Amino acid sequence: SNRRVITRRVEFHGQRIEVGQRITIIWPAANRDGRVFEDPVHFRWDRDQSENLLYGSGIHACPGAPLARLELRVMIEQVLAATVRVEPGVDSPTPATYPVGGYVRVPLLIAWR
Repeated sequence: SNRRVITRRVEFHGQRIEVGQRITIIWPAANRDGRVFEDPVHFRWDRDQSENLLYGSGIHACPGAPLARLELRVMIEQVLAATVRVEPGVDSPTPATYPVGGYVRVPLLIAWR
């Protein structure tokens, strides 16, 4: 969930947030903090993802995150191993809308082995 209730009074960038107030976490912004992620605006396969909030954190951490990461890695490795060439498709990518980031559709032309 991207909604939280404040449990203790805090001040964030000069804005006081009181106990009981509701906030919304903007996930696309959370993983682009330059203090945590080197070169956050560029996609990099080699980036350290240990602080990435995709699968939550603390009591909100997804218990299936290790399995999901493994499945993604294996799937990407297998697709790339079977790929000769990838080119942009004719149509433009379709961006995702709030509260998620990224794209819901990225047309590609893939030549398989």
